Amino acid sequence: MRQNSTDWQFWRRALFALGILLSTGFLPLTADRSVSQIFANERTKQGEILYQKAKEFLEDRNHYQSVESCKSFLLLYPSHPKTREVRKVLSSNYRMTGDILALAENELKIYKEFPNTEEGLESYLISGKAYVRMGREDKAYQIFQDIIKNTYSSKIAQEAELELTQMEILGESKNK
Repeated sequence: MRQNSTDWQFWRRALFALGILLSTGFLPLTADRSVSQIFANERTKQGEILYQKAKEFLEDRNHYQSVESCKSFLLLYPSHPKTREVRKVLSSNYRMTGDILALAENELKIYKEFPNTEEGLESYLISGKAYVRMGREDKAYQIFQDIIKNTYSSKIAQEAELELTQMEILGESKNK
């Protein structure tokens, strides 16, 4: 009987201490932080897995599954650290399948999300080239002019100038 009395006192003290922790708000704060951190880490891991699947589908030339995996990733994990890489995989799929409009739109989204990076500017240039391939020279002309006027990258600006020159030459040959 003595053992049961000791156990009961132990549990009574433990519940009392737990009640104090709960009433002061100390326990939920630390528990919420650790739980939210666990969920954030798991979301990042799940995003990584979906990104890897999209890359594997691309390598296997299963473009439909790769595109669907990329789109799912972008819907489920919009602020994931691998967003840029997923968009690049998506562009590779569009390039391989010949979906030039989707390629141009995706590259514009990369530029809009990362406008101050070299990769973002390169995506802007790629979108301009895609618009040329679609026959939308007016849109391509605007993009190339914007790159030339507003870019800090001389390499990309030179490429945009070259594209404009080629467009002019082709335009002159069409008029003859």
